[in-house]
Amino acid sequence: MMNKTRLVLIFASLFISLVSFNSYAGGWATPAVPTHIEIERGGGFLVVGAFGNAGTCTKGDKFYVKIDHPQYDKIYATVLAAYMAGKKVRPYIHTCAPVTWHSTTAVTYNIMTRSGALYIHD
Repeated sequence: MMNKTRLVLIFASLFISLVSFNSYAGGWATPAVPTHIEIERGGGFLVVGAFGNAGTCTKGDKFYVKIDHPQYDKIYATVLAAYMAGKKVRPYIHTCAPVTWHSTTAVTYNIMTRSGALYIHD
């Protein structure tokens, strides 16, 4: 009986570890000047630049902000100001997700969620 309990605990621990490791795919993007901003059909906006791939998504050097982000307008204004001034921005990316206006559901982009942040730099 002791071996069965031990085996269940080992498998439960492994399962929890795997779920935990796969549920977090985020970090700070590389600071970069936005080179292209696209507002996409009522879904959000996509920013292109040399941002790297902080979320290890299938598409790097881009990040997306969904329209339901509570600071959508402020983030857009900051990114647009950086674009116009040639300044760098640095988003914190929490997740990867498809942006189906740009590609199929198999392709994922770095998503800036409500838990993220955005810095503007020289």
